[in-house]
Amino acid sequence: MLRPLSLDINKQDSEIKAAKWMPTEEYMAQPYINKHESFKNVAKICSSKSRNHYSGLCSVPTMSSSGKKSFTYFNKLQL
Repeated sequence: MLRPLSLDINKQDSEIKAAKWMPTEEYMAQPYINKHESFKNVAKICSSKSRNHYSGLCSVPTMSSSGKKSFTYFNKLQL
């Protein structure tokens, strides 16, 4: 469904340098994640999927981190 705006990749060294694996609960507790609805929804989806409580997608209106209207696709009945 998605198409890239460009095939150019802009690497951000600061993000790559700070990348690490962490438990889902630790990720979900981060202030930045809780501040942005779209990231919070994705974290909930991942948490539900890891417990086998996620089986499909539906469109849910939300706001992007930049304040633009966006959609997240998940099964809100299982979150």
